[in-house]
Amino acid sequence: MAEFLGIVENGKFRILEPTEHCCAVRLTKLIKPSLSDEGAIEKHQIDLSEDEGMAIMVEGTIDKEELWMYEAKVIDSAGPILSATVRKSFGG
Repeated sequence: MAEFLGIVENGKFRILEPTEHCCAVRLTKLIKPSLSDEGAIEKHQIDLSEDEGMAIMVEGTIDKEELWMYEAKVIDSAGPILSATVRKSFGG
C-alpha cells in the first residue's frame, strides 16, 4: 500500500501526489476481489461528502484502470487554510 495526497471533488479523491496517478478515484475499504464485483465494491465505498473541497491523505492500493483505490483508509485531513495551500501548490 502507498500514501496519496489529494483533494476531494464531487465525492471522488483527485490524486495530486504521487504525480504518476492522474485522475480522480473512488475509495473502497474492500480488498480488491479476484473478479470485478462492482456491487460489492460500491457497498464498501468510503463516503467523502464531509471532506468535499478539502485536502486529505489516503493510504491504499490503486487498480490498473485507476477507477478505485482498494483497502483505502483516510489517514489525515486538512482544514480550509491548508487545503487552499495544497490546491494552490499543485495548481488545482
